[in-house]
Amino acid sequence: MKKLTLIFALLLAAAAAAHAQVPNNNPAQLPNNNPGTDPFRDARLSRDPAKSEEALISASRASNARAESEADAVRRNLPATFNAEVEVTNSAAKTIKSVAWTATLLDSETGAVIRSYDVTTNARIAPGKTKKLSKFLRTPRANVVKVSSRAARRPPVADLKVKVIGVTYEDGSTSTTP
Repeated sequence: MKKLTLIFALLLAAAAAAHAQVPNNNPAQLPNNNPGTDPFRDARLSRDPAKSEEALISASRASNARAESEADAVRRNLPATFNAEVEVTNSAAKTIKSVAWTATLLDSETGAVIRSYDVTTNARIAPGKTKKLSKFLRTPRANVVKVSSRAARRPPVADLKVKVIGVTYEDGSTSTTP
């Protein structure tokens, strides 16, 4: 019990010391107590609802602008991606559990393979049904920059070719026939 009383006394002493940090407890010397520095406080003191609303609107605009700039900074640091899509029709008598497919980027001028991605998508597709599967994939870095690829219309830099390479059914069996 003596230890508990001692701890309580120490906490009170620490609180008193923290309170004593402001000289004479003069409100004019407290931070943000000068008129014009805190619009919320000024609006509250004036008791004018219009001023209160204006203070809330300006604070909302400031916080939205800050949040938008932070979101833009995050977006700029994310790697570039593209969306690859494939439409799968289940012509088997069993329900599909997952689909393995490839997405290949081809040079639009030469037809050369730029990069190929192996994708497996978990998707329940009932017999006779069709489902569109999609995946965001990282855009590969180009080793060569072509002047013609930055035309005003911006022609596609690469063509996308997708192909289903296999499916897994709910019973655990697999098929590699498209």
